[in-house]
Amino acid sequence: MMRLSLGHVQAMLGSELAFKHSGFVKIVSGLNRVSSMAHIQKADPEARRKAIKSILIGLAVGTVLFLIFDSLIGNVNVWIEDNAELLVEHHYLAFLLMLIPVAPVIGLSIVLLRYAGRIIKTQRFPPPDTPVIRDVRVVEGQAAVWRGRIAQLLCWIILLAAAAIPLLIWTIFYAVSGIA
Repeated sequence: MMRLSLGHVQAMLGSELAFKHSGFVKIVSGLNRVSSMAHIQKADPEARRKAIKSILIGLAVGTVLFLIFDSLIGNVNVWIEDNAELLVEHHYLAFLLMLIPVAPVIGLSIVLLRYAGRIIKTQRFPPPDTPVIRDVRVVEGQAAVWRGRIAQLLCWIILLAAAAIPLLIWTIFYAVSGIA
């Protein structure tokens, strides 16, 4: 594959004047500027080991919790049926019970919101002093700010959806407690 540079394109077109007025010069020179300014942040082997350990520990803990809750799910259903009046009278208990499964999602969303804020503040992706697990092309300037804004938007959507679940359950049980 032949690399296309501004000089090659000018030589192929022949007339530099016609080339400058075509608008293509801005695109090619912009691409050359980005490629000459971009640099690669090398992977941190320690961060890679830490990420692999975290994933393995998370899988083990998740598997154990899944097996525990799977064996107890019948008991939870029976408990909810037996104590439905308690949940209606004390609707905050339903809120707390629903907060348990969404708490990790809310926590992760907050961490990622802060990370996206660092991207926007430093106008660099990944932010300075952030260890990476593989070689990453550093994005700077407006492109990094856009990535940070998109990450913030997605984090807010996830955060609001996760927070809405316990609030919705609390609202339902609160409304039922007013009727009963």
